[in-house]
Amino acid sequence: MTRTLRDLAERYGCVVAALALAGLLKDYYSRASAEDLRWILQPTTFLTSFLVSGEFAFQQSEGYLSREHSVLISPACAGVNFLVVALLSLVLGFSGRFATWRQQGVWFATSVMAAYVTTLLVNALRIALSVAVAHLAARITGLTFQSVHRLLGIFIYLFGLVGLCLTVQLWLSSRGLVPDNTRGAHRTRAPLLALGCYAAVTLLVPLLGGAAHNPEYWSHAAPVSVLVGISAALLFAARGRTWDDGRHELRAPEHPERVATQPGSNG
Repeated sequence: MTRTLRDLAERYGCVVAALALAGLLKDYYSRASAEDLRWILQPTTFLTSFLVSGEFAFQQSEGYLSREHSVLISPACAGVNFLVVALLSLVLGFSGRFATWRQQGVWFATSVMAAYVTTLLVNALRIALSVAVAHLAARITGLTFQSVHRLLGIFIYLFGLVGLCLTVQLWLSSRGLVPDNTRGAHRTRAPLLALGCYAAVTLLVPLLGGAAHNPEYWSHAAPVSVLVGISAALLFAARGRTWDDGRHELRAPEHPERVATQPGSNG
């Protein structure tokens, strides 16, 4: 019995810890003020100020305000939901590569730090791009500034999330923790899982909390669903293909002898 419990703890302990921390962060975020969130708002503002060349001043109970750009980095812009998603994606997607308690503990700590740093970088980029192009894009597309801001944010978050998973996978592969001959289905497993985490945290959790009665929820849920669906479709489409570095042609891994060439390209 003790051996069974120990095996279960070694296999799922890291995942349980990540889910518990994610739940605590979500609960904390739902009640946190701007002062409470300085641990993430302040470094995000610091990075954003370099990208947009502006000064931000802290406003009590509101966040960091730039009067020059008319931008307020408030608790809603803190990126805590992305932090939760990034943490879950790294732990659920890669903790299975580590067998022992010690290795999983190290990976859990690494995932927390990587998720935090990634959140700061991606969120600062999101805010900076919104300042730079959102108003212009709104005029060109005819959409409202809020709609462009939302679409831009979702796109950057998804791009950052998939990029994080692929970067970690490449790093683990270089350390021999991911086989070099891993098929496409396995290479896209972590990014697809990350998209599922994003949809769960941003759509399912609020829905279970009663957000269905709020029209703002559906305004956010629609573009999230579309962009997550497109991202997943692209990853699924890439599962059955690998890149042949020798001839620079696509070939199906299940039929390595059949090289897909363009019609008429016999030379």
